[in-house]
Amino acid sequence: MKYFSNQFFKTPMFLVFAIMILFYGFASLGKPAEINQYAVVTAIGIDKAEDEALAPDTTQSDNLSMPDNESLKDLYEVSLLTFIPVAQQSFTEKYKVVNGIGKSISEAIDLAALNIGREIGLSHLKIIVINHELAESGLFKILDYLSRNIQISSSTKVVATDKTAKEFLETAQKLDNESSIKVAEHIMFNSDYIYSTESSLETFFKGTFGPTKVGLMACLSAKGKEEQTSPTAASDSGQGGGGASGESQGSTEEAITQCHVYVFKKEDLVTKLGERDMKRVNFVLGDFGNGSIVIENFSDEHFDDANLTFEIFGKTINYKISYQNGIPIVHIDTSLTLRLSEVEQNHDILQENVELFVITPAAEKAIEKKVKTSMADGINLMREHQIDMADFYTILHNDNKKAFHNFLDSLEDQENYLSHIVFKVSVRIYAK
Repeated sequence: MKYFSNQFFKTPMFLVFAIMILFYGFASLGKPAEINQYAVVTAIGIDKAEDEALAPDTTQSDNLSMPDNESLKDLYEVSLLTFIPVAQQSFTEKYKVVNGIGKSISEAIDLAALNIGREIGLSHLKIIVINHELAESGLFKILDYLSRNIQISSSTKVVATDKTAKEFLETAQKLDNESSIKVAEHIMFNSDYIYSTESSLETFFKGTFGPTKVGLMACLSAKGKEEQTSPTAASDSGQGGGGASGESQGSTEEAITQCHVYVFKKEDLVTKLGERDMKRVNFVLGDFGNGSIVIENFSDEHFDDANLTFEIFGKTINYKISYQNGIPIVHIDTSLTLRLSEVEQNHDILQENVELFVITPAAEKAIEKKVKTSMADGINLMREHQIDMADFYTILHNDNKKAFHNFLDSLEDQENYLSHIVFKVSVRIYAK
């Protein structure tokens, strides 16, 4: 022991190390843990401040979250879906919606932090919800702040809602607490289907500030327990993706559903696309992995005036470019792998085993016609609103830059280049 003590005092590095342990070690023990300083925010909702926000029964009644002597005209109400980490043996995330009102989004967030007495941490933010009124006018002012915040990831999902963002987050909170349904996961799942689109800060900005100047944003609706579900119309055209159809059963559970997709061009709202329109456009884009195709009133040797629903299990879409007299021709080659999943006809018992059903030439032609019609409708929709959602501009530019720009120079209105491009579609169907 004496030997080690002598060596310790003879070696300066040991002395420095011991002093550092004594100085910083005890200081860190007395420092409060970071878990007690932050409130973790997983979702932000942004609304225009309304009169109801000042009601005395809300969290604003202590005047900490409302600037003095300010009119509601240019104020934002920010709602934070947050949980406060607490050190304990069993860890559970208990969420709470906290609100703040300010002249700017950053001020509203700071004032909301006063309500919980903790700093707001946005590094775990997964979704941004924007009220439809703000989405339709003033969206880019909001996104400018969000894009400058270094804590917010570019992969954060951004959506609009037809309700107030506060109501949306309150419904999302109940869904997460009662059934573990998380909104961000719900959006990622929906974007894989033919009826929707991916909606994140990164994809929105890439489209808006890219060559086409077109950005897409999904709009979701949140239904609370007080709302009755309306009669569904999934059987009308198969848009439900396999969902049940029929009259409402009076369900009072919370639910999150898709309303439509906002389409912006040059920071202006151009149109709103419903599920049917998105399905038509996505056939052109190939931006989907699942979905269904419904063939109505189909008859052949197996079926008599039947409605057939085919599930999409795989797709391949290739674009080939050629020019004729300076006009670009886009050949869209589409291959779909399908499986018959549902049959509706007058006969109760089928004569054939539909699980082993091979797509007959008649069924193949009917499917090809349906897909080609949908793609033509999608192209015409893009032409009508001059929204290049498929980014044909980049496809043509990368294929033959000189020929494409010569084509653009020959046009009086270069913004309307889609109307002068010739599209040819071929469809191949495979059975799974």
